[in-house]
Amino acid sequence: MRSPEVARHPSLSIIVPVYNEDENLKPLIEAIFAELSRDHDFLELILVDDGSHDRTVSLALRLADQEPRIRLLSHARNRGLGAAIKTGLEAAGGDLVLYTDADLPFDFRAIPALLRLADNNNLIIGCRANRGEGPLRWILSKGYNLLCRFALGLHVRDVNFACKLIPRRVLRGMKLHSEGSFIDAEILLECRRQGVEITEYALTYYPRTRGQSTLSRPRVIVGIVAEMLSYLTGPTHFEYHELVQAERSPIRRYAVALSAVGLMLLANLLLQPSAGPIFFLTFIPCVLIVARYGGVGPGLLASVFATISTEYFLLPPIHSLAVAALDDILGLSMFAFLALMISVVAGSRRCARFALEKASQFVESVGRAYE
Repeated sequence: MRSPEVARHPSLSIIVPVYNEDENLKPLIEAIFAELSRDHDFLELILVDDGSHDRTVSLALRLADQEPRIRLLSHARNRGLGAAIKTGLEAAGGDLVLYTDADLPFDFRAIPALLRLADNNNLIIGCRANRGEGPLRWILSKGYNLLCRFALGLHVRDVNFACKLIPRRVLRGMKLHSEGSFIDAEILLECRRQGVEITEYALTYYPRTRGQSTLSRPRVIVGIVAEMLSYLTGPTHFEYHELVQAERSPIRRYAVALSAVGLMLLANLLLQPSAGPIFFLTFIPCVLIVARYGGVGPGLLASVFATISTEYFLLPPIHSLAVAALDDILGLSMFAFLALMISVVAGSRRCARFALEKASQFVESVGRAYE
């Protein structure tokens, strides 16, 4: 089947990481060239083999002999999704680079529509227009997207969907370190750091029908969390975090501080009968989050508000800190001091990096247990 003529556009490279994908390789290449074989601006399809031990490499070499635009790059051992994608991105020669997976996650007839949206200051990413996956994968996907939203500030619907059309200009400024499946989030973060607009394009998602997915394996999940923590301790994240923090208006930052503590107070009042006195300690992570979001000033405001809330609103007296004796005054002072110190620590790059590095080391130790 001959592909239709495609309107002229900046030159295009497509990269596909492959690992034990001999069942998917031929359908993948047929689907891509059915759409793009007559596209004069389609430069190459780069297959990056990540240490496959099936027929993937031999099949790819045979197909490359038949189609000169197919290139095969190989890793001697399995290094991970991120390593394969970085190898492909470094080798790509097109002005636009499309990254996707070998299991045909979307209809490639949508590629011309993606190309029409692309420019040098715009990253085009696919997002699922349908669920198209089992309950476990849906829960993991939604949970990860929420985690990326709150921990990294990525306000997109589908971080890990394997359809990202990246301008070469943006690739040159990227600092990618991930070797695993955190690479999708890191690509988005690097584009955001460079001030590139991210445009989402809804696509019908087709679940894998051949081969095996590794994304929901415990070792892969732990690896994603470990790489996320590693990113959060890196200089790139802190530089961008401070820039974004400075751009937020003071009214917004202080409003978030008051709102967060107010919601935590409401939760205390509602759950205190069942949760017990210790629940008031939830004010501490609340202050920590506020300080990381808005800086030391909003963190200090949250500390004071949390202290007053604990003093005057929370019952029973076992933790209401009613000022009736010297011990109560000392207890109130210690709680206020602790909250103030947390807000200062949260605004400190060095302290935050230390805490995140320790968390990353713990997660990595858990990951090694799955190997």
